[in-house]
Amino acid sequence: MILLNRINDSLFLSINRFAGVNPVLDAVIKLFAIYLPLIFIAVLLYYWFFKKTDDVSRETLLLVIWNAVLGLFINFLIGLFYFHPRPFMLHLGKLLIPHKPDSSFPSDHATFMFSISLAVFFFNKYRTAGIGLFCLAAIGGLSRVFTGVHFPFDIAGSLIVSIISTIIIFMLNNILLQVNQKLVKFYNRIFPYEVNVPKISQ
Repeated sequence: MILLNRINDSLFLSINRFAGVNPVLDAVIKLFAIYLPLIFIAVLLYYWFFKKTDDVSRETLLLVIWNAVLGLFINFLIGLFYFHPRPFMLHLGKLLIPHKPDSSFPSDHATFMFSISLAVFFFNKYRTAGIGLFCLAAIGGLSRVFTGVHFPFDIAGSLIVSIISTIIIFMLNNILLQVNQKLVKFYNRIFPYEVNVPKISQ
């Protein structure tokens, strides 16, 4: 355990040591660390409203949302039984964004992003988008380390949690699709009109 902590600290310092060196780099990484999850939400909204070919698309898209919710719930359970201080609580590195001194393991930001990217890849036909979102999730996780609010093992833990949640959702796939079908039908009753993207005439 002591060895793992030393490795974790060493990896953190090797990334965080670049913080505070270049103001432009700091500003860009801070944007990633804080706002990158909003891109994932925007992607889900785009698929829901503008990439729908039939109700099945929405039913499978709901699996992505279930995966993110389950991943965050697993994080919550871990937080009940395990506490790991954040780097700034141990007076390590430089802190670029303020954060409350709660447990750092695993990262909710990273779990949210990894869970969505894995689910988009495995449960939808948008495989390329899933790979792209996974790369963004990795960048987002590293940005949390760069800004001093997480250790690298926190991000690795988030990836493991996301993989576990994806496996669970896959195992419950048939049950959840039945639930999703009812949710989509309920949605269609409330919002019977589709949002269409205007086409540019050529």
